[in-house]
Amino acid sequence: MRPTVLAALPYPMQVIVGLIAYRKNSAALQGQGTGRYTPEELTELKKEVWDSINALLSASKKKGGKGKEGLFWLLGGEGPTEVDATLYGFVASALVCAASPETMSIVKSYPTIMDYANRVHKRYFPDYEKWE
Repeated sequence: MRPTVLAALPYPMQVIVGLIAYRKNSAALQGQGTGRYTPEELTELKKEVWDSINALLSASKKKGGKGKEGLFWLLGGEGPTEVDATLYGFVASALVCAASPETMSIVKSYPTIMDYANRVHKRYFPDYEKWE
């Protein structure tokens, strides 16, 4: 990501600034505790989170909490809430951000999450380029 984020800087400066940013971020993550997980533990946590979201969406879809145009919402209501705006943002970013291919593949492995995101995209963001 360094060449993209620091593209305005000459290459030698990209390396130096990138290393400083990496060290500061690593120290912050270590201090918060999230930097202490092993890669396997991080993968398991990601799967647990997306599995929980998928379960909520599946329950909402089964319950028939469909609003306009066959949309179903995370909390099962007739219309979207702030939770849906947040969730859609996270799903869309997971599907377009190449920096985390593992998260992208996890999200794509849940048909209900993908159905939810596709329906929201079609209804509210038809003019925007869609992930593929």
